[in-house]
Amino acid sequence: MRTRVRLWTHEVINSRRAALREEMSACSRRTAVDDYLSTIYRLEEVFGVARTTDISRELGVRPATVSKVLRRLASEGYVVWTRFRGFRLSEKGSAAIRPLVRRHRICEVFLSMLGFDPLEAHEYAHYMEHLPQRIVESIYRYVGAPRECPHGNPIPGEGASPRGKPLSEFRSGDVVEVVGYRGELVTHMRRSLEAGLVGGARVEIVSKRGRAVCVRVGDEVKKLDLKTAMTVLVKRVE
Repeated sequence: MRTRVRLWTHEVINSRRAALREEMSACSRRTAVDDYLSTIYRLEEVFGVARTTDISRELGVRPATVSKVLRRLASEGYVVWTRFRGFRLSEKGSAAIRPLVRRHRICEVFLSMLGFDPLEAHEYAHYMEHLPQRIVESIYRYVGAPRECPHGNPIPGEGASPRGKPLSEFRSGDVVEVVGYRGELVTHMRRSLEAGLVGGARVEIVSKRGRAVCVRVGDEVKKLDLKTAMTVLVKRVE
């Protein structure tokens, strides 16, 4: 059987380069808006709503800037604001950002396989999530068609559920094992890791008072704010 060989003529090469430039240019134009939409998506996964202060903290921008961008996104139909609660993605916003979240989490799986830690995998995936979909889908097949990212969050389109339950849902005296980080929110993931709540760590819930959860990690007792406890995915140790 003869192998079909593509003829890389000067015209073909120029055409391919032009198409790739346009594809990558379109990706870069979407970056700023996508950062906001994906952050809202991930905050909603954990808290059911995205507040301006949480978005500001995650993106590292001033609240005034966040408010300005959110007003524009609301006027364009991407987000919906509820008084005294915050912002949620509209159907239009969710449909627009789900493909990017899928690419991001697939890239996290790939980076995790290369040996990057949870924070690194999440941060570097931001640089890869704007790759063309067909490239990321090739990575998806290469890494074994995963249903969730290394942080335990579902990859959109795969019908998976979060790995484990939030630490905040367990009672004092329960012993649990850390299995992931809901929403892979950098602010809370960093706090969790600094407290020793790394993947596989066994912790005992010492107390739950007000908006704080105290846990024993090894020989030390660490205090977590309630929001951070809501992001730590765990399973009960029998």
